[in-house]
Amino acid sequence: MPDYHSKKSENRQMQSSERNQNKKGTASPHKGRAEDAAVQSRPAPRLSLRWRIIGLLLICWLIPVALMIGILGVYVAGHHGDMAAENFQEQLEFSNQICIERLNGVISASRQASYDGELLSVWNDYQMGVTDKLKAGRQYKDYLAAKYLKNNAIAGAILWFGTAETPDSFYSVYNEHANGSYQQIRTYQEEDHAEAEKCAETLGTGIRFLKCGNRLYLIRNLIDSRYQTQGTLVFCLNPAYCFQSLKEYQMVAGVRVLLGEEELDLKADDQLTKWSEAQDEANVCEWQDGRLYLKNEMRGDNYTLKTSLLFEKEVTQYPFYGYPHVLLAMLGGLIPILFLMFAVFRRQVTHPIFVLCEASARIEGGELGYQITEAMENAEFSYLAEAFNHMSENLKQQFDRIYEEEIALREARIMALQSHINPHFMNNTLEIINWEARLGDNEKVSKMIGALSTMLDAALDRKKHPQVYLSEEMTYVDSYLYIMKERLGKRLTVEKEIPEELLDYYVPRLCLQPVIENAIEHGVVPNGSGTVRIIASKDETYLYLMTTNRGGMSEEDRARITRLLDPNYNTGKEPSGNLGIANVNQRLRILCGEPCGLTITEEPDGTVIAKLTMALNKTGI
Repeated sequence: MPDYHSKKSENRQMQSSERNQNKKGTASPHKGRAEDAAVQSRPAPRLSLRWRIIGLLLICWLIPVALMIGILGVYVAGHHGDMAAENFQEQLEFSNQICIERLNGVISASRQASYDGELLSVWNDYQMGVTDKLKAGRQYKDYLAAKYLKNNAIAGAILWFGTAETPDSFYSVYNEHANGSYQQIRTYQEEDHAEAEKCAETLGTGIRFLKCGNRLYLIRNLIDSRYQTQGTLVFCLNPAYCFQSLKEYQMVAGVRVLLGEEELDLKADDQLTKWSEAQDEANVCEWQDGRLYLKNEMRGDNYTLKTSLLFEKEVTQYPFYGYPHVLLAMLGGLIPILFLMFAVFRRQVTHPIFVLCEASARIEGGELGYQITEAMENAEFSYLAEAFNHMSENLKQQFDRIYEEEIALREARIMALQSHINPHFMNNTLEIINWEARLGDNEKVSKMIGALSTMLDAALDRKKHPQVYLSEEMTYVDSYLYIMKERLGKRLTVEKEIPEELLDYYVPRLCLQPVIENAIEHGVVPNGSGTVRIIASKDETYLYLMTTNRGGMSEEDRARITRLLDPNYNTGKEPSGNLGIANVNQRLRILCGEPCGLTITEEPDGTVIAKLTMALNKTGI
C-alpha cells in the first residue's frame, strides 16, 4: 500500500498537467464509441499477417532447401575421399598448432622464473639468513600461484632447491581448475621425483618433457646470472587442455603423439604405431586398405610434436567437408531475399511491436491514458492497438477512482483513530489542576495548564499534520510526563536514551504518549512506584521507539494486549479508554505499512517491553 500511494503521488502532478495537453489520447466514452465505429468501417487489409509470413517462408526457405538437397545429392554421389583426406590433413595441422601454442605458453612461463630472478632472490636471502624458512616458503608459494595457477595448461607447480634430501626446500601449489589436486603433488613426491631429479641434472638451460605412467611433466632448471643451477621447476601438465584439439576428433580410430622423447597414446592402435614409426617424412597423408593414415610434425620451443591419426574409410568419405563452400554460394543467392524478408518483417511485425512496447513503457512511467495514434499495417496489430487504447483509458479512469477512494478511506481512518482521547486521563489531569489551585501554588498550576495545553494541541492537530519530528513528539511526551510526575511524585522515575541525530526523523503524531501512558497505568501505578525507560534507535530501514518497565503482566493483561494489537481489531467496539495502544498500532500500520506497528512483550525477569517499529522518514511524506 505505501508503494502504491508513493508512486501515485509522484505522478499525480504530471498526470493533471498533461490532461489538457493529451485530449486526443484521453478520449471520452462517446469518442471511444465513435472510434469503434470508425474501426468497423475501415477496410481490413487484403492479407493477414499469418498468410504473409507463410508466403515468405515458402519463398525464402522451401526453395533454398530443395536446391540444397539436390546439390548435396549430386555431391554425395561422387568420390570425395581425396578431398576429405586433404581436409583432415589441414585440420590436423591446425590442431597441432593449437597444442604447440599451449605448450609454448607453459615453456615461456617457466623461462620467466629465471629471467625475473624473484625466486632466486628469495633463495639467496634465505641462504644468507635474511629471510627465515617460513617467510621464504610463503614467498615461493605466492610466486608460483600468481605466475602459474591462471594457466589452464598447468595443473600444479613444484619448486625445489638443492636435492630431494632437503625437505624444507620443496614447495608446491596446484590448480583445481586445471584438474590439479593435492594427491597429484603427493604422487609426484612419492613416485616421480627421483626420475625428475635425474632429468634435471642433465638439462642445463633447456627443458624436458617427462612422462611417468599417465602423468606428464615439464622440467626446467633455475639458472642464475653465472649460469649455475640453483633450483628446479617442475610443472604437472594438464593433458586434457594441452591436447584438447586432438581429443575432439569424432569417430577417429587411433591417435598417437610423440612429445619430444615421450610417447602419448591418446587412443592407442597397433597399426597406427607401426605405420608412424616407418615414416621418415614430417607430413604424410596415405590410404592403406581403405583406412586413412595422417602424420604431422611441428617444431615447438626446443621440442618437436609429432602427431599421427587413423580414420576409417566410412568416416573419410563422409561428404560434408565441402559443405561450407556450397553453403556460402547459396547464401550469396539468398541475400536479396533475406533483405526483402527483413524489410517486410520490420514493417509488419517489428515496428508495430516496438510501438506497443513504447506505449506500455509510457503507461508504466505514469502516463495513464496514453493513446496510440499511429496506423498499423495489418489487421492483427490494428486490433491490438485499438484494444490497448481502450485498456489504457479504462485503466486511467479506474486508477483515479481507486486512488481517490483509498486516500479518502485512509484519511478517514487516521482522523477517526486520532480523534480518541482518553477521558480518564483528562479527568485526572483536571482534578490535579483543581487540587493544585486549591493549594494556591500558582506556578505549578501554570505549568500544569501549559502541559495540558500542549497535549490538547497535539490531540486536536489543527495543522492536519499526521506526522511530526521526533523532537516535537518528545515535547508532547514531556508534557504528559510532567503531569504524571505531579500526580505520582517520586514514585515515578523516567530515563531517556534518545540520540540527538534521531530527533530530525518524522514519526506519527501521538504515537509514543499512549504507549508511555499504558506503561505507567499498568506497570507503575499498580505497583506503587517504578521506572519507565524510553529508548530510540534505528537501522538501515526502520526507526525503533521502545519503553520498558518492570511492572510485569497478568494473564488478563496479556489477553487484553493480544486483543488490542490484533491487525483486524475493530476499534469501534472498544470503550475509548482502552484504545491507546490499539490506536497507535493501527496508525503505524496505515502510515508505514507492514511490518511496522506496535509489539508488547515480557522478559523472564518481568520487564515489559513496548516496541514501536516505523519506516525511516526525513521528508514527512
